[in-house]
Amino acid sequence: MQLNLDIHQDLLIVNFAGGGGSCTGIEMALGRRVDVAINHDPEAIAMHKANHPETKHYCESVWDVNPRDVTQGRPVGLVWLSP
Repeated sequence: MQLNLDIHQDLLIVNFAGGGGSCTGIEMALGRRVDVAINHDPEAIAMHKANHPETKHYCESVWDVNPRDVTQGRPVGLVWLSP
């Protein structure tokens, strides 16, 4: 049995973003870019921005980010957490 997820309109969010390797894998698997990346470290966010410039970046602790602000009411199809 194969499960098909229709997440082409839903947000893809990555927490603890770094160089962007997981985002590249997600993009290759799903055929679209990650919408939001979050990390408290400015250097990690700078590297992620260099590799994924179309992603919206939040440079703050994943524990302090307000999910309602990030999603603005849109449904979330994937949240990737890889500290």
